[in-house]
Amino acid sequence: MAKNPKLNAGQSAQLFAQLYRLESAGLPAVQAFDALLAVNGPLQKPLMALNRQLKSGRPIADAGFRAGLFDGTQRALIDAAEASGQLAHVYQQLAQYYASRDSRLKKIKSRLFLPAAMLVMAFFVQPIPALVAQDITPADYLGLSLGRLITLFLSLLLLVKLPAILQSLGLLSVWHRLQLRIPSVAKWLIRRQINEFFRLLGMMLESGLAFSEALPKAVAAIPNRCLRNRFKPALAAAGSGQSVCDVLNLTGLINPGLLNIVHNSEHSGKLGTGVLHFSNLEAENINLNDEALAQWLPRMAYAAVAFWMAYSILTSRIGTVIPDTL
Repeated sequence: MAKNPKLNAGQSAQLFAQLYRLESAGLPAVQAFDALLAVNGPLQKPLMALNRQLKSGRPIADAGFRAGLFDGTQRALIDAAEASGQLAHVYQQLAQYYASRDSRLKKIKSRLFLPAAMLVMAFFVQPIPALVAQDITPADYLGLSLGRLITLFLSLLLLVKLPAILQSLGLLSVWHRLQLRIPSVAKWLIRRQINEFFRLLGMMLESGLAFSEALPKAVAAIPNRCLRNRFKPALAAAGSGQSVCDVLNLTGLINPGLLNIVHNSEHSGKLGTGVLHFSNLEAENINLNDEALAQWLPRMAYAAVAFWMAYSILTSRIGTVIPDTL
């Protein structure tokens, strides 16, 4: 039975970069994964499971999926690449993708560290004047500082875990519908998930999969279920003999400019290359937007914390200046 992959972006980038180097060197799969055991301590257990699967005769894609190293999309990509002899190329593309993703995530986290530290300090500093003036007890101080911090942490944790909680309750579709009903969130989400769809589709086509086989696999990788449902007409028409451009147009999600690129790429016999080229260009634009967001988020956090602290200090001073008789 397949296990849920637990690799983060950094681990995936490292794994596929190592696989790319070993595959380029011409090492057989069993020897390549044996070599990885020596340099991937945290992944020892799944790598050993993968090696056992390989030695029992399973292909790389299936063995990695069963061991929990590959997800369903990676499995489809590697399976197609193995069949077409393009494993090194696919490993390289996956390594570059996850390395870029890991870099962006680390950059955002590092830029948010100082604002987060300021916020934690603010929770403890803000009630100090009231404590010094003996307006609150030490227990009240802990409630206003540590209590607020714990409440904020639990709220953020709940927000992060909300999709998993809703999925366990069978209510994930409610979350997906809500995402698409908020205009700004919907625009942000659709652009990224559709581009990710085209990236996977292009990689599968370049790996040798036919469009009718690649389309369902790329659609299945779209996280938002409501967005996936928009592809049902396209999935039904994928094997009907219609052009790729006409099939994708049935979703109502693809802009005319991209459809034109698909049309030209299909007629030139380079559909996978054209789709992947567009996806890479769009990913660069998305990365620029994410970079701008990463720059502004800390500034907004600094401003919010500074305003809150200034407001708290001013209101506490006003309270001490105004006589009780007024």
